[in-house]
Amino acid sequence: MTTINSVLGSLDTANLGFTLMHEHLLVASAGISQNYAELLGAGFIDRIVDGLTQAKKGGVDTIVDATTLDLGRDVTIIAEASRRSGVNIIACSGWWLDTPRFLGGVSADQFAQLFIREIREGIAGTGIKAGILKSASDVGGVTPAGETVLRAVARAHLQTNVPIMLHSYSPGQVGRQQLAILKEEGVDLRRVKMDHSNDTTDVEY
Repeated sequence: MTTINSVLGSLDTANLGFTLMHEHLLVASAGISQNYAELLGAGFIDRIVDGLTQAKKGGVDTIVDATTLDLGRDVTIIAEASRRSGVNIIACSGWWLDTPRFLGGVSADQFAQLFIREIREGIAGTGIKAGILKSASDVGGVTPAGETVLRAVARAHLQTNVPIMLHSYSPGQVGRQQLAILKEEGVDLRRVKMDHSNDTTDVEY
């Protein structure tokens, strides 16, 4: 039996069913839902659950939530939404594009240890474990900060075998840069999915 971490516990991959591979239940800034929830509007959790319930009726069994900490990830909300809707949800670890300046001195290995903790022990003391790793590069290609996170994701993957998702900029073929770095780190590229590939009509790419 092969399993993956869902927000409600270990899930047999044979039971994933119809899966949407890149969704965002809630996108904000880190800490908004915990500190300024009123900015998200009244009953925002009910709105999330309603959308998931409708998706479930339409045949969706599982979603991968691609929301990292810097995009406002709140796994307690995701877990509640999963319980109430019946939709399996896979949370992610990693980082998107907005690496704050004060993190400029953090090494790839330091980031990797944080991501590994979120996979093995849980996120923010909740015990809710990430089931996928995410790194992001966009119009500017793989920036120095982006490369640090990408290498961290690669190293966390190699220690946990959790799959990788990449936010990329397909019109600029940025995925080639990202994959080259992952390959250099020793990642089996069959364990990587390249997101936003539909943003180009270049079939060769």
